[in-house]
This record gives sequence, C-alpha cells and structure tokens, in this order.
Amino acid sequence: MTTLEALGTTLVVGSGVFIVTYYLLINVGYLLIHVLALVQLRDSVRESEWTPSFRAFDSPFYPGVAMVVPAYNEAASIVESVRSMLALNYPDQEIVVVNDGSSDATLERLEEAFGLRPVDAEVPYDVPSEPIRGVYRSATHENLLVVDKENGGKSDALNAGVWLTDQELFCAVDADTVIDRDALLDVVAPFLEEPSRTVASGGTIRVANECVVQDGQVKEVNLPKTGLAGVQVMEYLRAFYSGRLGLARLKGLILISGAFGVFRTDRVREIGGYRHDTITEDFDVVIRLHEHLSDNDIDYRIEFVPEPVAWTEVPETLRTLGRQRRRWYRGMIETVVASRRMFFRRAYGRVGTVVLPFFTAAEALGPLIEGFGYVLLPLGWYLGILNVEFFLLFLLLTVGAGVFLSWFGVFSEVWSYNRYESPWEVLRLLWYGVLENFGYRQWKTIVAWHGLIEYLRGDQSWGAMERRGFGDAGTDSAEAVGAAGPGVATAAATDSEAGPDDSASETGAAAAAADDGGFVWVDRLVDASDTDGFRWLAGVAADESTGRFVPSGELTAGAGDGGFVWTTDFSEGVGDGGFVWVTDPPLGAGDGGFVIALDDDGSARLAATTDFSEGVGDGGFVWVTDLSLGPADGGFVWTRDPLDGAGDEGFVWVLDGGS
Repeated sequence: MTTLEALGTTLVVGSGVFIVTYYLLINVGYLLIHVLALVQLRDSVRESEWTPSFRAFDSPFYPGVAMVVPAYNEAASIVESVRSMLALNYPDQEIVVVNDGSSDATLERLEEAFGLRPVDAEVPYDVPSEPIRGVYRSATHENLLVVDKENGGKSDALNAGVWLTDQELFCAVDADTVIDRDALLDVVAPFLEEPSRTVASGGTIRVANECVVQDGQVKEVNLPKTGLAGVQVMEYLRAFYSGRLGLARLKGLILISGAFGVFRTDRVREIGGYRHDTITEDFDVVIRLHEHLSDNDIDYRIEFVPEPVAWTEVPETLRTLGRQRRRWYRGMIETVVASRRMFFRRAYGRVGTVVLPFFTAAEALGPLIEGFGYVLLPLGWYLGILNVEFFLLFLLLTVGAGVFLSWFGVFSEVWSYNRYESPWEVLRLLWYGVLENFGYRQWKTIVAWHGLIEYLRGDQSWGAMERRGFGDAGTDSAEAVGAAGPGVATAAATDSEAGPDDSASETGAAAAAADDGGFVWVDRLVDASDTDGFRWLAGVAADESTGRFVPSGELTAGAGDGGFVWTTDFSEGVGDGGFVWVTDPPLGAGDGGFVIALDDDGSARLAATTDFSEGVGDGGFVWVTDLSLGPADGGFVWTRDPLDGAGDEGFVWVLDGGS
C-alpha cells in the first residue's frame, strides 16, 4: 500500500468513526426530545378534556388579538380568507390586512367585498416599513382594518400591521391559511394562564392536500394521494407533535410557525419588529425575543399548544419542494449565525446552553455530515476497506432511527387528537415513515448542500410555489419541519411571501409604474380578462437610461451581467408572472414560451403558451439553459418545440442605442 493509499484509508476510516459517533449522539438527543414530547402531549390531552363552566367565546378575560395578514397578489383568495377569519370564534378580534404593494386587484377585491372607507387620520407612529399609502376601515365589519403600503416583503408588511394595531396580542397568519374555528381560543390559553410572563404561543400546522374545505373550514381530513405530499405529512407530525412539544417541555422553544403564531405586541415592538434582511422571519423573531428578554433579565414564557390547528398546502413536485427546502435551510443558517453569541452561555438558559447548540448540530450540520457519509460508503468500498459492521451501524443510525422516530410521531397522533381516523390511513402513515428513508431522505441531504452553497453565494431568492389549491381557499404556506430527516424542526417560513423587497408596483386597472422597471406580464391591462399583455415599468437601470434588446451570443455582454427570464416567482418578478432581470438564468427555464397572437381587431401581441401552434407562424420564443441549444448559461431562442428550445442566439438588455 502506497503512502497516499494509506493516508486515504486513514482519512476514510477516521471520518467513518466520527460520523457514526456523531449520529449516535444526535439520535440519543432526538429520542430524549421525543420522550419529553410524549409527556407534554399527555398533559395537553388531559387539559383539553376539561370543559370550563363558562362559554369561552363569551369570556371577558380573553385579551384582544389582531390577525395580521400580509397580502401580496392574493386577489383570487383574499376575500374568502378574510371571511374565514371573521368567522373565527373569539370575543375580541381585529383583522389587519396589509396589502403589500400588490400588482393585481387585491385592494379592489377588498373594497368591493367589505366597503372600505379611508381612515382620516395621520399614522400615529414611525412605522418600520415602506411608506403607507392609505389606511381603510370596513363599513360592514368594524373590526376589519386594511393597510395599503408600498411593497417591502413579508417582514415589512408584518411590521406595518404590528405598529398599526392597538390590540395587546397579534397573530401572524398567511393570507391563504385555513384556521380551525376555535383555534384562536386555544392558542391564547398560555396568555390566560400567565399573562405577565407569556410572550409568544404557537399552534400546529397540518397538511391540507386532499382535505375537503368548505366556507373557509376543513370539513373532511384526508391523507394526500401522492407519496411526496404524504411523506411531508409524516414530517409535520414529527416536527410538531414530537419536536416542538419536546422543546416546549425543555422550556427552550425556538420556533413558532410563521403561518400561525401569537405574540405580545409590545414585546415584538421592543426588538424593532421583524427584520427585513432574513428569509425566515418567524424563526428569527423568536430567537431575538429569547435574546432580548434574557439580556434584560425579564422572566418570560414561550409556549407551544398542540391542539389549535392551521392548515396549509404542501408542494407536490420535487422541483418546488427543493426550492422551498433550500430556502428554509439558508434561512436557518442565517439565523444560527446571527445568534452565535448566545451559544453555550448560561445567561440564555437552556436555549443557549442546550437547545441552540443541539439544533445547530442536528439540523444545520446533520444533513451535511449525513451526505458526507453517503459519499464515504462507495469510497470505502472502492478502497476495499468497507466494513460490514460499519455499514450496518450507519444504516441503523440513519434509516433505523429515522423509521423509529417517525413511527413515534404517528403514535403521538393516534394516541392524542387522531385526525386520521381510518386504520388504512394510519397504516399509510407508518408506510410513509419507512418510505421517506429510502431516496427522499438522501435527496434532502443534496438539497441541504445546495442550500449551503446558495447561502455562501448570498442568495436571497424565495422560489416559486406551484400549488393547485384546495376547496375554496387554497393555501400557499408551508412550515419547515426538519432538514435532517427525523429532526426536531428547522427554520419555519411561509411561501405566501408578501412580495419582493425591490419590486414595488401600483394597483389599478389601466396604468402602473415602478422604481426598478422592466417588462412584466399582466392579466388586466384594463378591467377585462382578454386584454392581457406586456407592461413597461420605468427605470430598468439605476440611472433610468434608455435601452433595448439586442441579439447576443453571450449574456454577460449585456447590462447588469444577466438577462431577462420569464418567471411566476413573486420574489423575482411582479404580479402573476413576467420578464425579470436575473444573473442566474436557470431561474426562468421551462414551462412553455411565447407566441405572436392576433386579436380579433388584427392587433398583435405576445401570448404565453405551451402550444406554439396557437400563434402566428410555427414557433415561438423560449428560455433555454441547454448549452447545445443556446449559448452561455441560457437565453431566449426561437423554436418550434416549447420543450427543448432551438437556435444559437439569445437576447440581452443594453443601456445604449448601439448593438
């Protein structure tokens, strides 16, 4: 054996021993958390069986709660969502809808449905958000307030709602999340038990795919029909009924769902509200509350209540799920790095000494180390040093422990609230607990490594969520539930993002303007559905120079080192889709292209389609990233087949009139 081979063997063996030891310790930690969760769940079930002698809805002791609802381009569902929230059982409730610079008819739909009237008063606070354009009160529902502001993103919209309510508590909720009718009564229970100490409380998020939703309520609970969504049901059960319950028992809950969480308004204002420079604002705000209250020696309590439930739709394609999970991972790393001063410091109690270090080791580093282990196995086999005992131990610590902890979560569900009553559905849940460890879990390690690379590159994109909706109130949010397989719960974030920070736009029927500018596709140039087309928003360049498209074989030859791509990702463009400037061309790849279409009056326009035979001529423009079809990293090419692209040129944007 050569010196190089000996060194390689030593490194492989040493790495294998480290990985096995690491996962042994992590799984022992997981097991302890799951056992603590079971004890906490037992206590919660016992408490839920007690019926008070008064009707909770009529109690005068419940604190006022503002439902803060960021809304960006939610015209299709905003009215039903608001009606659903107005129907919640709660004695003192205010709905604060924040229209975050929507480019569709979100504000107009609210005006039509609820008779909005301007509030004739100046905004009383210096709100840490983008400028507020108007505040409206409903003429038919006194407890409905609508804030219209320039686009700033979800954190920005939440801050506007938090500063413009007088309620003692606020509930951060997505515009398209379906909440059980009594959920708000349940989730504020910790504030009744210890009103001076409790600063935040969260409820459970469940998967709504295939559920029957009527009148804004889930009427029938069903398991998803697809395996990918079904595995996510397993993840959610494990994360909420094991992970978060266990952390709550440890007095170290560090994550409350961004789709359904209640906070003390004054405490969140004290820390400056939600940060704008994070993509997981819900995880970040809870960590900052822990830090602020500990630094000021304030006795506090952050709780998780398992019974109140909000429902969300989860991705059903690997492409969409991958984008979502990469963002969650990037957000988790961001928050962990930002809170590094809390690690191993007794001043921050169990959060600093136990929870954050374990969370980082298990959820942030765990999938990376596991992925490294998958690389070591074939390498050890190639070098002829793969030990059967090592392989079986690695398999036991990853797959075996994963199955056991997943089944632990199913047991918790069946033993407690048991929303899945059919024995066949319980068996399917057990099967998903096995299935996720063969392929899906390994895929998540690749996603984690990809997310790490994006984080190191400074990527702040959100990624598009492709949903088919459900019932009459399709949802657009999802909670991060554990990047390391049987994990506790990683950074939670909602995909119902209130728009990109840098793409403000005006609502209205016939005109629009924006600070950044570009061509965007709109569905309502005027108040008619058949007059969609391209709209120019001023100021593509920072100096608002004029420019034009020119053909080029090199995208970097254009302004800004990038190109225009078509996307329906609201974090990249404006409205329901449009051409946006990106330096990562693959963001716009796939899903059809554009043809020249003739209207009845003979005028021509570009129309989005996946069938190029619908347009004038026999082809259209598509975005391609295949180097054999288009140069460099991608570009617009002319093709007769929308699936693959053809030609040898693309278009780039230049700031002068020359070519």
